[in-house]
Amino acid sequence: MAASSASAASTASTGPSAPVVVIAVDQSKLATEAVDYYFDHIWQKTHKLILLHVIELPDMSHARQAHLTPSALYEMWMEENTKSKDLEIRYAEILNQRGVGIKDAVFRTTNGLKPGEVIVDVATEEKATMIVMGTRGMGLIRRTVLGSASDYVVHHAPCAVVVCRRREEHQKIAQGETTSPSNDIDLTKFSTTPC
Repeated sequence: MAASSASAASTASTGPSAPVVVIAVDQSKLATEAVDYYFDHIWQKTHKLILLHVIELPDMSHARQAHLTPSALYEMWMEENTKSKDLEIRYAEILNQRGVGIKDAVFRTTNGLKPGEVIVDVATEEKATMIVMGTRGMGLIRRTVLGSASDYVVHHAPCAVVVCRRREEHQKIAQGETTSPSNDIDLTKFSTTPC
């Protein structure tokens, strides 16, 4: 899988009209579940995949408040780059297991203060037809205070968005053990699909 900072869609082996799918990935189990969901329910051989990893580091104003020196920020950046390379290897293995060739997928690492905004920007730049991502399942209060990358993407994306919830959370909802954490709507009345 090749890392890319240029438009991946324009270099797709499947041609310029191939549907582009951006899949947001990180080190979490939930990101892996979202990738599994994509391959189990959505994947088409004609899709051009962009696996997008956003490195989120503090901005300089927050870094100063936390008394982080430029060298400490640089060390954090280098550590995140190393993790990103490991992540690229991990997802290359997953794609290989799924029969997706190197020329049909791009692993892209970028940085930003707000991952949701970066995901939307990349999807716009790449003319994506779909974004697939997980949700961290934050509670209502935490999500209200901190914001949610998936919430931002759903409301600002230029294309369709598939947000996958945790498998365990889906199973509880399907069994009627819980309601939606965001608005207390009983989701057992609706058909839901686990990621």
